[in-house]
Amino acid sequence: MWEKLFGFSKKKGSIEAYVFEDEPRTLQNGKQSLQEMSLIEAQYNNFFVTKQGYLVALIQASGINLDLLTVIEQEDVFDEFNAFLMSTLGENSGEVQQYLDITMPVDFSEYVSFWQHRYLQVQQEEPENKAKLALIASYVDTFSTIASSQEMTTKRHIVVLHEKIPKKHLASLEQTAIELEEKVTLFIRQLENTLSTYDMMARQLTAKECRDVLQHLVNFSNH
Repeated sequence: MWEKLFGFSKKKGSIEAYVFEDEPRTLQNGKQSLQEMSLIEAQYNNFFVTKQGYLVALIQASGINLDLLTVIEQEDVFDEFNAFLMSTLGENSGEVQQYLDITMPVDFSEYVSFWQHRYLQVQQEEPENKAKLALIASYVDTFSTIASSQEMTTKRHIVVLHEKIPKKHLASLEQTAIELEEKVTLFIRQLENTLSTYDMMARQLTAKECRDVLQHLVNFSNH
């Protein structure tokens, strides 16, 4: 896949062949496929590769329940977060960050899998215990119903960081991934240190989690 994406071949092309030339353009609704309209070209490890030549990382941060804080404590939170933004987005930093608050359905797949496994285990070890089997089966049905109906949601706080890929070849991609990984690690450490009083936690999303967020943004009805 990367050979096709980054134009690898046994014959070396000119330097222009390795330049990202794609520019955002007006979408032609109903006339283009989803892939044609998307700004995302592919996924590399836990990052997205955009058609404009950027490597993108998604970071999820835990929320702070401001309702439990006094007015003075709330002001302290905003002051500390503002200081964090100034340190990472100063006038001379040239850094660009995007913050997203997304309401997404709660993922019950692990719960459903656990109780399905538990049902099979009890069915094998205690087949005569019908009451226990019925109770576990009700758990499976309840969580499956909630998951399919998407009745239960949660707010997810996402920070988007990116780094420019200088040239369209594998060595450039790998080096950019190292640089972005370092930027993500530094960002998480600074954010958690700034808001450590409020038990703020942050982590980079995995490849699957990134795809889940993207799927939800593209098709939130999950149909």
